[in-house]
Amino acid sequence: MARLQIEGLCKGWDFPVIDRLDLTVEEGEFFIVVGPSGIGKTTLLRLIAGLESADAGRITIGGQDITTLPPYKRPVAMTFESYALYPHLSVFENIASPLRARRLDKAAIRKAVTDVAKLLRIETLLDRRPGEISGGQKQRTALGRTLVAEPQVFLLDEPISHLDAKIRHELRLQFHSLEELRRVATLYVTHDYAEALSLGDRIGVMGHGGLVQIGTARDVFMRPRSLFVAQHLGQPAINAVAARLTGEGAALQAHAGNTSFGFPVVAAHAAVLARGDCGQVTVGIRPQHVRVLHNGEDAPGHHVIDAHVEIYEALGANGVLVADAGGVNLTALTSLERDFAHRQPVRLALQTDSVFYFHADSGDNLLL
Repeated sequence: MARLQIEGLCKGWDFPVIDRLDLTVEEGEFFIVVGPSGIGKTTLLRLIAGLESADAGRITIGGQDITTLPPYKRPVAMTFESYALYPHLSVFENIASPLRARRLDKAAIRKAVTDVAKLLRIETLLDRRPGEISGGQKQRTALGRTLVAEPQVFLLDEPISHLDAKIRHELRLQFHSLEELRRVATLYVTHDYAEALSLGDRIGVMGHGGLVQIGTARDVFMRPRSLFVAQHLGQPAINAVAARLTGEGAALQAHAGNTSFGFPVVAAHAAVLARGDCGQVTVGIRPQHVRVLHNGEDAPGHHVIDAHVEIYEALGANGVLVADAGGVNLTALTSLERDFAHRQPVRLALQTDSVFYFHADSGDNLLL
């Protein structure tokens, strides 16, 4: 079984980039690593591929220790964000290069290259060189070269980031059904939360030093262990408001500093929060849990506050509204059926049973 297993992996320069990282990716599993730029996602892939040497730890594939093997002896194929194409070779020859290294016959090579080129919609570009095609076409060429390699582990570094939205969507659908990916372990790196939530059998959120939370996309999105995790999954980003909890027992209230913004803590949350010393918190409210009410509309089970529109943008299937709610700016998702003017008064309904409470210093989710 081509399981990828990482134990106690360490890598650093002036500071630890990866610190005692443990991870297992099963054969057939599509594992997504998501996180901000510069956090070490690509370094992790390069360590597995052998392009960087580990300071400590162990990497095995199918039970074979590959930690010190040179790159050409590792059963992995990697797609680079920077393409890494051979400029003097055609698109066909770039895709075919791993097959030629295995000395396959010409007919098998042509069929494999043609099939993957059709999948990636670059079959008309096979005679061109990298300098004669666009950035998105270069990225699809690099992805094609990885897909034909038939390794035990696929390493995909931002493989569709330079493509237009339509092709990105089509390729995300293809990734779900590609047999090549379901026969091996796949580690896919991205900073795009939509890709992570759409593609991953499991996802790992990468923070300073390693993976700070691993789980299914739904579990990590709905139950983030920390404010860091919550801030890196979701678009628009979660509303994070510094607040203080006051009151006792089930009568807890959350208030934001010297503003008029505040709301009652629901009983289920208050029962957990009252057990600890957590007066100062960061309240996390996802934009989809802030509803803009129509005139006269009621919102049972929600806390309603008065606000004024600061910014409104119509984006795709939704509008994004930023409103001043008593001295705190809150972002809300709206339907495109409504339009809003600057400083227009609005009423916002907070879904308080979906609010997160994070420790003011550590950022830990206080409800877990």
